[in-house]
Amino acid sequence: MQHEPDAILKGWLQREVRGGIKKPWLRPRKYWFVLTEDSLDYYSGCEVTAQRLGSLVLTSLCSVLWPDKQTYKETGYWAVTVFGRKHCYRLYTEHLNEAVHWVCALQKVIISKAPLQTPTQLLMHDIEENHNSPEILDQIYRNNPILRYTAGPIYAPLLPFPYAAQGGQGYAGLRDEAVKLFHSLQQLEELQDPILLMQGVLQTCHDLPALVDEIFCQLVKQTTEPPIPGAPTDLRYWQLLVCMSYTFIPSVPILCYLNLHLQRMEKLFPRSAVTHYGHLITQALHKSIGRECVPSLDEIATLIGSQEIPHSTHCPGTTTCYVAITSNVTAQKPYPRCLKN
Repeated sequence: MQHEPDAILKGWLQREVRGGIKKPWLRPRKYWFVLTEDSLDYYSGCEVTAQRLGSLVLTSLCSVLWPDKQTYKETGYWAVTVFGRKHCYRLYTEHLNEAVHWVCALQKVIISKAPLQTPTQLLMHDIEENHNSPEILDQIYRNNPILRYTAGPIYAPLLPFPYAAQGGQGYAGLRDEAVKLFHSLQQLEELQDPILLMQGVLQTCHDLPALVDEIFCQLVKQTTEPPIPGAPTDLRYWQLLVCMSYTFIPSVPILCYLNLHLQRMEKLFPRSAVTHYGHLITQALHKSIGRECVPSLDEIATLIGSQEIPHSTHCPGTTTCYVAITSNVTAQKPYPRCLKN
């Protein structure tokens, strides 16, 4: 082991060793850990000649869990869990003060890191800066497949999520759910009736609001240079994008990215079904205030069919009023229309 002049913290910790089915947890092995401003490394010993056995690079997306009493009761050790992009270190010590000391030091390093941006986010900035230069814009899309339609899977979200971020409510981690949702989107191309799947995607975004921007980005990706623009398989993505726009409000950067995408598609495919859905999306984003629940199956059917919803309103002192509404209409809007009738 080389000398570590930049070491923030160093010391002996025990790292978890997984056993088999009969012994799911074995006694941890002791290693020499060194925390620097960039990584958490562990060595076979504290000698200068000790071999480095592993390293966990620390970024703004890493996270660390505090020691809990339950683990201490079960194992006799205080646990410190560090989540990285590829690895998760579960470290143990017999002393609570030592565990807290390591957690605080790790958190301080993680907090000091600049926010990590994904390739998609960096390219979004390039698109915004060059949206008035068609040639440069075309080159950006041509040179970066991550911005375009793909028939294959993705292995990481398009937007950054903390490595340990849990979904809750029976869901997996946010990163895993984002990748699973992309696979669900691709299933839209194969289903004869996609409405139930669309509602499932909307429900997942409703349960996990952190995924809303991610799904908007995934839909922008899948509607960019598909094999056959305007084909039924392509329009499925546009239809779900309509439903997303009527149900959720994306963040400002994603809204800007989406609007630039819609403008580009309108220039490429004027007076087409793609442009028609683009106008519906623009209209929805201008009016939408967010919803407390996802659209019903019937409402999704009317949305993707660009239809209005027949609605009967009972007003005190008047007869029943029948009006046609859209998904943007709130409870206050039908009443004035009834008075006019």
